[in-house]
Amino acid sequence: MKKLMMIGSALLVLSSSAAFASQARLLALGMNETDNEGMYYISDSRNIFLNPAYINVYSNLAEFEWGSAGQIATASAATTLPAATLNNNTSAPKAQGGVFKKYGDFVYGLYFGNESNTSSLLRVAGTAAGSALNGFTGAPGSGDSKMLQTADNQVDLFFGGDNGIKWAVNPTIAIGKNEARSSKDSAAAVRMGIIATNWDAHLNVSLASKSNSTDAVTVGAVGLADTIAQDFKGKLGYHVGGSYILKGANRVFGYVKHYGWEQTDRHLYTTTESNNIGGQQGMVKGDFTNYYLGWGSEMEVNKGDKLFASLAAKKTDINLNFANKSEVRHLIIPLTLGYEAQATEWLILRGSVVQNLWGKSDNKNISNYGATGTRLNKVASGLVSKLYGNTGKTTIANSTAVNAGATLVFGQLSIDGLIGTTNSNGASVVSATNSNAPKTGILSLSNLETSVAATYKF
Repeated sequence: MKKLMMIGSALLVLSSSAAFASQARLLALGMNETDNEGMYYISDSRNIFLNPAYINVYSNLAEFEWGSAGQIATASAATTLPAATLNNNTSAPKAQGGVFKKYGDFVYGLYFGNESNTSSLLRVAGTAAGSALNGFTGAPGSGDSKMLQTADNQVDLFFGGDNGIKWAVNPTIAIGKNEARSSKDSAAAVRMGIIATNWDAHLNVSLASKSNSTDAVTVGAVGLADTIAQDFKGKLGYHVGGSYILKGANRVFGYVKHYGWEQTDRHLYTTTESNNIGGQQGMVKGDFTNYYLGWGSEMEVNKGDKLFASLAAKKTDINLNFANKSEVRHLIIPLTLGYEAQATEWLILRGSVVQNLWGKSDNKNISNYGATGTRLNKVASGLVSKLYGNTGKTTIANSTAVNAGATLVFGQLSIDGLIGTTNSNGASVVSATNSNAPKTGILSLSNLETSVAATYKF
């Protein structure tokens, strides 16, 4: 009876958290990559987005992740300026899911909603400065940003087989349109991968990426009023990588991810406008390159439990060729330790700790405005600064992160959840005499499953 009550309580928590979701298991084990496509050294179905050949390993299943609908990047009124959020992450997950089935010698799959955070980040950076601050009067909380539309309604198709070497292809397409704004977007890509006995490799190619809009824009804070047309056009992009098993459970891995684009802003900015909110008329070229090289291990301990370890180097370079060039140079070396334990036949617990052993950033014209400052729009400036740091040189510190998660197993159905803790608003004031500040990092019953994914094996 007690066991049934515990299961019932867990289900109640899950049902109350149905609005949230993520790639729950791998996030709990320390996954922290812009697109959260998978982890080379941990066996998980999420790896199909890193290397589609893994559909041959994870066939005959349906997987669904709870989260919000709509575009992956949004900008809304904040305390001061409008702020952007990438919607496919731990704190703001996005709904997605699909089915994978084996028929004869082949595996087929259909998946919805796995839009790219990187693609969305670039479109945020490519938004016209005036459009990003539409409606901003200078008053805190004002603003109704007209950001470039990010990829939406993405559909992934999978097809693969195994003739001694596992292989698969994964074409993907995303199309969106907003008649009210005269805005539209489209994107197309294809992933390819193979898995051999002790190595694997993948090549993911971005074939097309476009977004454009025309909006009536008013920025009262600088006296801007105009109809602004803006365009984003992606160039050929690629994501190439793989891994090799050295000995036992030890694996080395790496990839290079590169995208180029052209962004066009047709508004002619006055000196006052560009010095205060950024912006530059005409076409500007940009590029994004991410390097990832590391070692990882998945070891079995205590007759069924698993210990994970990884040491890697991650480097990100971003260039935006405004007249005052914007640059990001960001490097971290994270050490990740994770553990997964079979607590009972129906409960699996896991956790991880990630520490950047060393890191630095050397950024130019990201968050500084003025005659010789950045021309990046202010919404993008805030997002890029949050991810990679402000203008200037800095050593990355205070980087320890702890994650935890759990899986509830009900026969062929498993529910993966990321266990969350409270943030600065996580504790309520119960009376006027209770003036204690909210506590951070406290395990709360309302945060037991902050990101949820369900997998059914058939």
